[in-house]
Amino acid sequence: MRKWLIRLVEIAVFVLLLTVVSFLVVKLAPGDETRSLLRMDTIEVTQGDIEALRKERGLDAPIWEQYSAYLMNLLRLNFGTSSMTGKPVIEGIANAFPSTLILAGWSLVAAFIIAGLLGTLAARNVGKWPDRLAQGFTLISSSMPTFWLGLLLLNVFAIGLKLLPSQATRPGGLVMPIVCMTIAIVPPYVKVFRNSLVDAQDADFVRASRSRGLHESTVFRKHVLRASLIPLVTIMGMSLGGLLGGTVVVEKIFAIQGIGMLVLDSLTKRDYPTIQAFILLIGIVVFLINGLVDLSYRWLDPAIALKGRKA
Repeated sequence: MRKWLIRLVEIAVFVLLLTVVSFLVVKLAPGDETRSLLRMDTIEVTQGDIEALRKERGLDAPIWEQYSAYLMNLLRLNFGTSSMTGKPVIEGIANAFPSTLILAGWSLVAAFIIAGLLGTLAARNVGKWPDRLAQGFTLISSSMPTFWLGLLLLNVFAIGLKLLPSQATRPGGLVMPIVCMTIAIVPPYVKVFRNSLVDAQDADFVRASRSRGLHESTVFRKHVLRASLIPLVTIMGMSLGGLLGGTVVVEKIFAIQGIGMLVLDSLTKRDYPTIQAFILLIGIVVFLINGLVDLSYRWLDPAIALKGRKA
């Protein structure tokens, strides 16, 4: 019971700090928030208009009162109104998030499969041609800029061979974006998994399993593979939050209306409510992913679960 209470307090403190960060990002940003809301670059406004909007939005109140109002709105799930569209921020994020989630999710699944196959192939043949092939793949794929790879795929498969559509909204349109994202993120996964497998094969518990007469395939599947998945799951979990926010290049190339494009437009047009909501969303997603990663440790390594029960 005590452990769960401590965990709830940690969650509450994290969410509170996240709201502080999202609030201060706007307040410390260069420029006047009120002038941005009035779109002074495109229309002419008077000083009276500026003061009226500042009072209407509560921007003339002390900073702590503004934060309190911001926090109360969040508790009511009111993230404000987008200055770009005039619609609720939550509506824009709800429309954009699924596209990014599909792109990032399938890219991560594909990267996991490739890392598993190449990492295993390399670790079982250290110093041989399969190992050199896997290392060559990671070197080449990590050297290719994402925007260059995306344009190359478009020119070859959409414009040249006409095998795939250039727009992600058409059937089969997500194939190239997923391939592009997968190649961009997979190199560190292959390296980590390969090195983890090599280290695990010489571990004491693996040698003990072999000494008991277990078949090599059984030792690899039940002991080596399971222990080696922990570093891979860790790095994938750590990168997923950044992956959700870092899809902007791929979304721009393949005309995907996702979170990355939404945030890029918001930064360009100073749509502060959308930026604040994005910071909160990514922070909460990262927190949830870390929780799932911790739970996966207990399944992958029973010793961790046993230590948790004793604690």
